[in-house]
Amino acid sequence: MQHSPNKIWTEILEELKDTAQQDVYLHQAVPLSVTAEALKIAVPSAYTRSRIEERFRADIQRVLATLIGAQCVLTLIIDESVSRGTHSSSDPYEIGGSNFPEQSLSQNETPVGTPPNTLLSRNQTGLNPNYRFDTFVVDTPNRICHATALAVSENPGRDYNPLFIYGGVGLGKTHLLHAIGNRLSATQLDKKVLYVTSETFMNEYVESIVNRGSAQGFRTKYRTADMLLIDDIQFLQSKEGTQEEFFNTFNELHMNSNQIVMTSDRTPNNLENLEVRLRSRFQSGMVAEIGMPQYEMRIAILRQKCRDQGFDNVPDDVLSYVAEIVETNIRELEGTLVRVVTQATILRENLTLDFARQVLSDVVVPSPMRDRRVATSKGIQTVVAEYFGIEIADLISMKRTKELVQPRQIAMYMCRELTQMSYSNIAQAFNRENHTTVIHACKQIESMMEKSDEERQTIVLLLDQFR
Repeated sequence: MQHSPNKIWTEILEELKDTAQQDVYLHQAVPLSVTAEALKIAVPSAYTRSRIEERFRADIQRVLATLIGAQCVLTLIIDESVSRGTHSSSDPYEIGGSNFPEQSLSQNETPVGTPPNTLLSRNQTGLNPNYRFDTFVVDTPNRICHATALAVSENPGRDYNPLFIYGGVGLGKTHLLHAIGNRLSATQLDKKVLYVTSETFMNEYVESIVNRGSAQGFRTKYRTADMLLIDDIQFLQSKEGTQEEFFNTFNELHMNSNQIVMTSDRTPNNLENLEVRLRSRFQSGMVAEIGMPQYEMRIAILRQKCRDQGFDNVPDDVLSYVAEIVETNIRELEGTLVRVVTQATILRENLTLDFARQVLSDVVVPSPMRDRRVATSKGIQTVVAEYFGIEIADLISMKRTKELVQPRQIAMYMCRELTQMSYSNIAQAFNRENHTTVIHACKQIESMMEKSDEERQTIVLLLDQFR
């Protein structure tokens, strides 16, 4: 039986739509051929290949086994001529043409509930219509960033230009970036919005150098946008030529009051291998941080995911368990929920807490002192509160009574020792605004452990519950 590579790729993306539509690297993949032995996919760079391998190979292989057979293997081929927008357009720098298949839409269909121009926005600007402000969960760690992004989408090129959004992996930076563009595209149809990753910008710049006749098209594409949204700007570090081109693009856009929004995994000051003049310009507007989601926010995100995906009747204790074991990455948080629900559906099992624990046994490491001990701020707070006979609400409150101060400092110290949380994130978990409180707590506990064997044994006992 003959298979069409485009059709197979479309079916794979449809099967993986919970995550595939939200992944920028899959957007760059182009199906080449398919046989009983292999599905060949072209990608523009080794980095893109590694990201797809890391995130999706297992899931793609599972779907391939169902569609073609277990012997069919995914093969990723690097082809530098493949870049977003170049595959289906005669002009490689025309805003239009995407390598990402329209897997669920016929020629005359648009997504239910989608504004009239959203499909056009996705095809022409790279925007994902699923990333909107109404699907973004707002709480204390991201409230300022959300409000700023919303203001930019309503009045681009005015108060916050450029807008620089930074934060850890999987906290919602890309979601906000798309939400800004989607809102502007829906409310101001005449605006030219362009979303790209820094890798795409760099690849297209290199292409414009190799093919000198396309250099003007490249500059026109980027320098005439009313809004430029560029993701993962940190990857421009140590790319001197690309930095020079982006510097000139930035200046022209800013001079014409066109909006620029960037995301990064760190502040402009910490982009050490970026030119000083670029770092200075990045800080000339608004720099906004997306913080780590607190426990209650993670629960809200999981409930939003359930509504979006139609996951009915997921028990609260399952949601709480997932929120406890995945603490710092929203993308991983949502993926963990999807994993549990999908396995329950496939195996026709009741979705219970015990089933969730079984499915996620590779995520959580058992403790010798309890069936499960999860090294998260919530789990640590629970253990410390139980040991000292106090309420978690008091432990993370602003109360400074003697019976609360030491347990609170111990819990902060344990968070530093057992998790990858930064001092700022630990402070957030304990409702503190200043990370210096956590630094002081850790120093106090270290000093106490040096002076008292009894106190040291107590803390070691508590730490051992997670080791």
